Amino acid sequence: MSKFVAGLLLSFCTATPWAASNGHILAEKDLREAIDSYERAMTLEPDQALTHHQKAEALTELKSWALAVASYEKAIALDPQYIPSHLGRAHALMALKQPDNALQGLKQAIALHPQNGKLHHQMGKVWVHLKLWDKAIASYNRAIALQSDAQTLHDRGQAFHALRQWDAALDSFDQAIALNPQDALNHLARGRILLEQKLAERALESFDKAIELKPQLPQAHNERGLALLQLQQLEPALNSFTMAVELDPRFAQAHYNRGRALKAMQQFNEALQSFEQAIAIAPHLAQAHLEQGSTLVASYKAVVNPSENGVLKTHSDGLPRYGRPMQLALQPFLRSNLSQKVMCCTTTSFYD
Repeated sequence: MSKFVAGLLLSFCTATPWAASNGHILAEKDLREAIDSYERAMTLEPDQALTHHQKAEALTELKSWALAVASYEKAIALDPQYIPSHLGRAHALMALKQPDNALQGLKQAIALHPQNGKLHHQMGKVWVHLKLWDKAIASYNRAIALQSDAQTLHDRGQAFHALRQWDAALDSFDQAIALNPQDALNHLARGRILLEQKLAERALESFDKAIELKPQLPQAHNERGLALLQLQQLEPALNSFTMAVELDPRFAQAHYNRGRALKAMQQFNEALQSFEQAIAIAPHLAQAHLEQGSTLVASYKAVVNPSENGVLKTHSDGLPRYGRPMQLALQPFLRSNLSQKVMCCTTTSFYD
């Protein structure tokens, strides 16, 4: 490999994200060539911390987390003052699900650089992983006091959200939007807080802004649908959920919400299909099983009508179309006198 090509690879490897100026992500083959180049350089000059760091970054892009940690640690051993290596090591350790080791390393780095906001921000992320929200907020506050930036404000808002501190969360997201109004995720997060507070119309404005900035963001379409459900606008809600699953067919929550909209519109067959899709993707999504069951009962009640003399009647497209699962679900009711039976089923609100 020529020195010119190696230099290009070096410039790629020190960039974030790993992309050329034309926006194309560096191919895996090129990353591996870059690693080979770094290793040859280390053979010639083994004490260059930056070379170990750059190799670690390439390994991080390849998701070779354990090897990345080893390279970051070599870089730190050679130059303990180099902050990006501490940050990279913590990130890789979190990917390996070793938050305690990440915390230990970050504490050592902060001892060396107590005024570095990025280190405090990364510490906050580790606390979030451990669901220690108050500690996360304290770390984010220190980072913001040192250098306020939109991402740290956004992450602090998410921690406040987890604690259901709506006003504090909303304030953090508003500050993040003020610093970076073109980030769709800030508007999305702001809308979620408003939706939690049952302020659906204001939430809808935030979701619409998020979609304007990033039309291909399925989460924004899903949340927009939830706001419309709160407003009892069923058809537009259905359209939003449909868009969400078209953008991401593996989005189980959007399939589930689409089923809820269809159920509310009494389109029971279609609702059941959506719940089945949600369950196929996420079998442990309890709400989908619950709604599937209540939809089976609702569909039964819609097609079975007791006559005045107590004889059961069904619509022409009635019970058989729901198949064996429907028949099994209805057996207890079929064995009883439906004209006197009180059927109860559990339902969920439009927005839990």
